[in-house]
Amino acid sequence: MTNIELRRKILEMVYERFKEHPYYRVTPKELKEALTIGLKELYYNVIYLEEKGYIELQKPLEGSIFVGARITPKGIDLVEDEYQFNIVFPLTKTEKAVASDVFKELTLLTENLNSTKNLSKDLKELIIEEIEEISNELQKSRPSYSTVKQYLYKIKERDFETYKKVIEIIKTPSITKILAESAKRELENL
Repeated sequence: MTNIELRRKILEMVYERFKEHPYYRVTPKELKEALTIGLKELYYNVIYLEEKGYIELQKPLEGSIFVGARITPKGIDLVEDEYQFNIVFPLTKTEKAVASDVFKELTLLTENLNSTKNLSKDLKELIIEEIEEISNELQKSRPSYSTVKQYLYKIKERDFETYKKVIEIIKTPSITKILAESAKRELENL
């Protein structure tokens, strides 16, 4: 794992801990075990994040470098601004590949729908348009959960088998995470 990937994961961990309880801190042991790295590598990266102003470290009087890490308002703003977060700490190649695989699978599904004989031509066209709308929405920097859900519901009404296939395709952890964050944002804005 590169230093950039480690820093991204550290920020995500301290952000999640902050959401659980704003005053709790993530310990070095928790970070080390979750990231499966040594103390030297951990210290180097948390000090970098501290000096950038993204996290604050609780320091002991003597001994260890820190006993707990907590995200700062600057760190929260960065993590919550997905676009900026991806610029400062880019997604790993694996995460990008997973997302592109999802779009390839959705495209393949639409191509397979064209050759099926179970559905009328008009119905196929409607379902294909809805799958394309889902794909377009997921490619946005901040996709809308309610929009994706709306198109999924329409597909479900038209053909349950296709609906199940679409659900299986978009059930990847990266897409699920994006949609969960979107749903949360939308609920907060009600």
